[in-house]
Amino acid sequence: MAKKLVAGTLLVSAGLTLGLRAQPLPGILELDHAIEIALSRHADLDAARAAIEARTGSTRQAALSPNPVLSLQTENWRFYGNPGFSAARDLDLFAWVSVPIETAGKRTRRIELAEADERIAEYERQLAAWRIRQSVKKAYWNALATVSDVKMLERSRETLERLEDYHEVRVRLGATAEVDLIKVRVEVGRSELALSGAEMEVSRAKIAVLEAMGIAELSTGFELQQPDAWPVDLSWDNADATRLTAEKALAHRVEILLGQAQVERARAAVELQRSLARPDVRPYVGYKRTNEFNTLIGGISIPLPVRDDNAGRIGQALAEVRRREAALRAAEARISAQVATAVETVRRRSEMLRSMETGVLDRARETSRIALAAYQEGGLELLDVLDAQRAQNELDLFHSRLVFDYQLSWVDLETASGTPNLLLPADGAQTAAQFGRMVE
Repeated sequence: MAKKLVAGTLLVSAGLTLGLRAQPLPGILELDHAIEIALSRHADLDAARAAIEARTGSTRQAALSPNPVLSLQTENWRFYGNPGFSAARDLDLFAWVSVPIETAGKRTRRIELAEADERIAEYERQLAAWRIRQSVKKAYWNALATVSDVKMLERSRETLERLEDYHEVRVRLGATAEVDLIKVRVEVGRSELALSGAEMEVSRAKIAVLEAMGIAELSTGFELQQPDAWPVDLSWDNADATRLTAEKALAHRVEILLGQAQVERARAAVELQRSLARPDVRPYVGYKRTNEFNTLIGGISIPLPVRDDNAGRIGQALAEVRRREAALRAAEARISAQVATAVETVRRRSEMLRSMETGVLDRARETSRIALAAYQEGGLELLDVLDAQRAQNELDLFHSRLVFDYQLSWVDLETASGTPNLLLPADGAQTAAQFGRMVE
């Protein structure tokens, strides 16, 4: 049943792959669609599926019994002597068939080892698919962050351009020195350079998305769609969240399942090597012709394991079991540490966001607004206004980047837990529209 399921999955996957590969990239590339395309086009998954097919062939081969052996032999050949040589009279003819009989369950042990290899290949495919999915997700959020930076810098440039227009009018009226206009134009030029750099980062980030998807497209004309965001106001307990997420990770991480399969494979190899230490039996039956008499022959062949009892390979297989068990324990410890780090990162960035949104960010925007109003009333110098505007721009960019870093920390937590279905408090829900307002 399991083999039919694997075969059916491979056929369906191949059909979906051919269909999606024929499609061009859409004008608006959503995250879910990007992941779908990546899982259908990525060459690493093609290689993983080919590995499964190869292991399936090995399983079929392991189930086969040894072939019978046909042996032909003649004796008493001579080329001199008296009376003369007659092949029909003087030759002894032998023909027999031997059928190897495997003892100690060697065939069963081979099948178990091959099936373990097949399971490992399937887990390796799942691991490759999960890593591709998370890589696309991370690259997508990074690209969204660069797009947000561009929007922030565009708003900053628009503010400076309005300030530039204001000074141009004031200079024409003779109410302001031209040097102030020059200072504003310098700031506008700086904002345009920063905007050009941010636009270049958008192109690079989109190329990184395509690279993560495993496609060779070089066009970055597609747009990104804001996906649903993770909540910011979390009411969960940090220690309890770490424990629950670690339990989920140890149950769902493909690395753990792969490590367990490798331990099982190593143990199957031990049993196979122990069975190979037992000699096989080769009974045979055949025909003999001597002096024109036709007779039957039969016998049995049994190797004597007096020198080679396969102890070396058994010891090697036992050492491999210990190595795989140690590697599994190390993976469990590493995953637990990754979960603890990811949970702490989510919590810390959530606190930073709440702190910025309830204090620093609002004060910076209010300071910039007051500074501009005071300048227009003649109560401040232009440099004070530009400094206030620059501080607001830096904080806006930092806040925007922090928002997306927070979303990326959730991607890291997903990766650490091995599943996207994380436990969240019901009162921490946040819609994509609310998230969009956060970065404006």
